[in-house]
Amino acid sequence: MFFSSRMTVAIAAFAAVLALAAVPPSAEAAKKKEQPAAQENEPNFSKEFRKNAGPVQKDVTDQKWPEVLAGVAQLEALPELNDDDWRVILNWKLQAQQATGDTDGLMKTLQDWLERGFATPEQKIQFNQNLAAYYSKKDDAEKTMQYYTAFIDANPDPDPQEIAVLGRLYLQRDDNEQGAAWLNKAIAKAESRGEQPDELYFQLLDRAYVQMKDPERRLSNLEELAKRYPKGDYYSRILAIYGQGSKDDRVLMLNAYRLVLLDTGLTTVGEHLAYADHALVLGSPGEALRAMEKGMAAGIVPRAGSNQEIVTEAKTAMARDRKDLPRDSQVAAKDPKGELDVKIGLGYYSLGDWDNAVETVRSGLSKGGVKRVDDANLLLGAALVEKGLYDEARQAFAAASSAATDPYMKRVAGLWTAFAARKVGAAGGG
Repeated sequence: MFFSSRMTVAIAAFAAVLALAAVPPSAEAAKKKEQPAAQENEPNFSKEFRKNAGPVQKDVTDQKWPEVLAGVAQLEALPELNDDDWRVILNWKLQAQQATGDTDGLMKTLQDWLERGFATPEQKIQFNQNLAAYYSKKDDAEKTMQYYTAFIDANPDPDPQEIAVLGRLYLQRDDNEQGAAWLNKAIAKAESRGEQPDELYFQLLDRAYVQMKDPERRLSNLEELAKRYPKGDYYSRILAIYGQGSKDDRVLMLNAYRLVLLDTGLTTVGEHLAYADHALVLGSPGEALRAMEKGMAAGIVPRAGSNQEIVTEAKTAMARDRKDLPRDSQVAAKDPKGELDVKIGLGYYSLGDWDNAVETVRSGLSKGGVKRVDDANLLLGAALVEKGLYDEARQAFAAASSAATDPYMKRVAGLWTAFAARKVGAAGGG
């Protein structure tokens, strides 16, 4: 299954803990001198056990393990055995079963030790872990869950991977709610240790949320996946959910596609074509061209006639913008409101003129009167990213999130922020 290599039986350490080097005195030896009052924690063996244990102890000392097992079976049949008797009996059984390779018997004895309440806190951790691994190999799902749950309950500081195993056990039982809860605990535990949670935890959560028909938690989890482990496949799922949830809002989707193309690249023909369509409609033909050319270069978008028509349309619109933007910029500079400046900034971004894009969008935002402040700040942040100014970009994305009234725009701003933060980490600064 998926248990860690730490799940090994440690009987030698167990025997050392019991410290049974001293032989329980026989009944005859007990008669030879008066026994002092029992000290605290000193074993108090029963009369029958003292009388019969000597030969078994000798076989243990001589390591005659088959004889030990036979003798222990006789001791177990004695009447009125107390807990001290049973501690020694089970210890001898464990040593003999380990020496003879009787794994089944060994595990049964560990169960007896736990059920009798003899286990120390450390033994509860180790023995329940061993039993869970044992029953996992035997494909006994119920007992695997029983003992692994007991292992987690007994462990004051389980590793994130150990916590995640319990989540996976619940998922195998189709208990997706509990499975998701434990996987989220594994993520939280990793973060509390300053560690990056394993990508697998988020992948398993995605499946669980699909089974649970919980689109909200699924989307949040997918976004965490894309932020921490950016991959085209994760972004594809996010784009599909954004498109469906927003009814394919063009402004939203343009900002989302813009990010994905820049981060991991788009993965399907449909994504490239949709990005190009939104970009052309919203006045950014250069983005449409970049989407198509990157898709064709990657072998994703066919160089078919209809696709070539999109390329030609984008190039024609870009040529027109190069001619008109200088004049339009002068008009925008005289306008007391900033809406036109932002539109001019989009034109510069379309052409790949990041400097002028930043300047004109900032000018528009400073004037006020911008209809979509969230969209304008996302555009500003994207241009700053292209310039390698990641810390400034993060400020723009934070402003976009604050201004957004659409929850999906806040989500896109969050993805952009995470992207810029990764760039800061990779570059060592903004």
